[in-house]
Amino acid sequence: MQFLSVSSVCAQSFIVQSGRLVVASLALAATAALAVATEPRATADTAFGFHLGVNAAGLEFAEGSFPGALGTNYIAPTAAEIGYYVGKNMTIVRLPFAWERLQPTLSGAFDPTYLGYIQTAVSTMRSNGLMVLLDPHNYSMYRLTGQNRHHIGSSSVPASAFVDLWSRLADLYKGDAGVVFGLMNEPVQWDDYGEELQCAEWAGYANQAIAAIRAKTTQNWIFVPGNFYTGAWSWTTTTDTTGATNATAMASVVDSAGKMAFEVHQYLDSNYSGTSDTCDASHGAADLANFTAWLRAQSGRIGFIGEVGGGSNTTCYDDLNGVFDYVTANRDVWAGWTYWGSSNWALQFSIEPTNWGYQSNATQLSLTPVDTVMMTTVLKAQYASGSSGALSADLNHNGSVEGGDLAIMLNGWGSQPLGHRADFNSDGMVDGVDLEFVLTRWGASN
Repeated sequence: MQFLSVSSVCAQSFIVQSGRLVVASLALAATAALAVATEPRATADTAFGFHLGVNAAGLEFAEGSFPGALGTNYIAPTAAEIGYYVGKNMTIVRLPFAWERLQPTLSGAFDPTYLGYIQTAVSTMRSNGLMVLLDPHNYSMYRLTGQNRHHIGSSSVPASAFVDLWSRLADLYKGDAGVVFGLMNEPVQWDDYGEELQCAEWAGYANQAIAAIRAKTTQNWIFVPGNFYTGAWSWTTTTDTTGATNATAMASVVDSAGKMAFEVHQYLDSNYSGTSDTCDASHGAADLANFTAWLRAQSGRIGFIGEVGGGSNTTCYDDLNGVFDYVTANRDVWAGWTYWGSSNWALQFSIEPTNWGYQSNATQLSLTPVDTVMMTTVLKAQYASGSSGALSADLNHNGSVEGGDLAIMLNGWGSQPLGHRADFNSDGMVDGVDLEFVLTRWGASN
């Protein structure tokens, strides 16, 4: 990247006050003499773009303890955590939550307290320029009071209740295209009562939810999972009792607005469950090939990895980099990924470096966060270029380089050894050289 010299502009554009940079005059930055540089992308992005991020786990914790209490059974992402994601150049966060806590009675009103936790997290993420992928983390089931979990479509949890959930959520967020509707986390074939969810059934329920959302809004993207934990590796091969695969059934899922992607998950341990720190060297990019071919054969279909993760060891690093590099190389049909995961309570594969105010949680005290290894070995390199192949000074992704982007830069000013989205020349510092990059693009759509 060639940085244009605007030293005289920079000297007049900011002053140092109380140890912080304060912008004194931005008008000087918007001069016609400053050309806007662009860099070619290796591959055209999907219509959704290309976004990299993380799962902010916590609101879905203690699945068997309903309703539970914040700080005792579950947690919500904090402003400090969200700022940490922003500083790592992430552009999307997947936000898992428990359907039962949000909607204690099927087809009933949302619980205002729990809804408030979700809305606060979404608002903070959006104000920091992050897209938010809403994720009812329920495995296509719902737990009625005093019972085990029933499948959507059963007599106890009718499909209409699932439709009602998404109709209400669409009403809440229909004005914000930066909120993505992830229909369901990892639908499973068998519920706790041994009832089967067949692939064609799930495709039908997905279509009903999509129709309900589109009756409210055409702005928001919708991410649709498949059956069998929505595994990328099993998309074309695993069958239900009718012989159907995700590949055959999910081809029938449609979106009248044309803003739909298929969300798959890809873990790297021997059984793809994401429960072991030991990765299988044969897993990774090769497991994505059949699903990628299916996307291309469907013409216009898009894929997104909603969960991917591995342990802190060389085999896992190699597998992860293989997955990330493959997705990036095929970004005409892949829209990115959200790594699993991040939480300040105990969580497999967590990349958070420190506790964010929950020291009383006993399980947290024994954790050894892998951030300093994982982030520097794998994730820093992957997130370094942000959401596009070209460096962009539009840090909050609102379509223009303006004051919000400058604020994000100033919040990260100084040494950033683990990387920051505003460290455009990747020298471990957000400094005057990076500020120069922003000022030369002031007002531009890049």
